[in-house]
Amino acid sequence: MKSISLAAIIMSVAAMVAADTKIIGHACSNTNHVGCQTISGHNNGLPFAYTCGPKNKITSYLDCTCSSCCQVQGTNAVCLNK
Repeated sequence: MKSISLAAIIMSVAAMVAADTKIIGHACSNTNHVGCQTISGHNNGLPFAYTCGPKNKITSYLDCTCSSCCQVQGTNAVCLNK
């Protein structure tokens, strides 16, 4: 019974990691800029700060913990809660 519980935990963690890795490579519209965005099913609907790369794909991101925490400050997108 313990191995089934452990297997369930491992599968849950793997699913969460897979969901996060789908953000990298997601389409964005501001080539070589930063921004704030929400994507349904990610971060409980809260925004994340991201960098949009040269091919209009997200290259890095940081999840925010409140709906108004994400801000673009000059050439940086930040989560004020972190």
